[in-house]
Amino acid sequence: MQTVPVRWVAALLFSAVAFLSMSSPPRADDATNHIAIQGYDVVAYFTDGKPVKGNADISLPFDDTKWQFANASHKEMFAADPDHYMPQYGGSCAGGMAMGVSVPANPENWVIVDGKLYMVAGTKADLDAWKAHAAENIAAADQNWKKVAPQ
Repeated sequence: MQTVPVRWVAALLFSAVAFLSMSSPPRADDATNHIAIQGYDVVAYFTDGKPVKGNADISLPFDDTKWQFANASHKEMFAADPDHYMPQYGGSCAGGMAMGVSVPANPENWVIVDGKLYMVAGTKADLDAWKAHAAENIAAADQNWKKVAPQ
């Protein structure tokens, strides 16, 4: 079992507090007003190989969340196969999920492993630490996600 760096845990907690202080959960009556992954175009990770901010005018409601896209083509690609593009763990930090903690991820810190999008909170160094043990982290996060995933 790997040891999680203390600064990684601190970064996760800081990210969670910062995120929670900046946003409020969506109300039941306006759930589709919740913007997925801070408005980033989830398809762009796969097609452009980088995070790209989406456009509020090019959006699609899916699973009680509004997904924004950089262009109509990306919107159509997502609509045709949303499961392919969805970030793992509902957009939560893959490192936090590996430790059994659900915190918002940083859409700028991402990697695609075996065709799946993973994002982590914190910095590029945190992403590099996660990638160094990606297989173990994914296995642990998958087990923890089963316990907390929305049904």
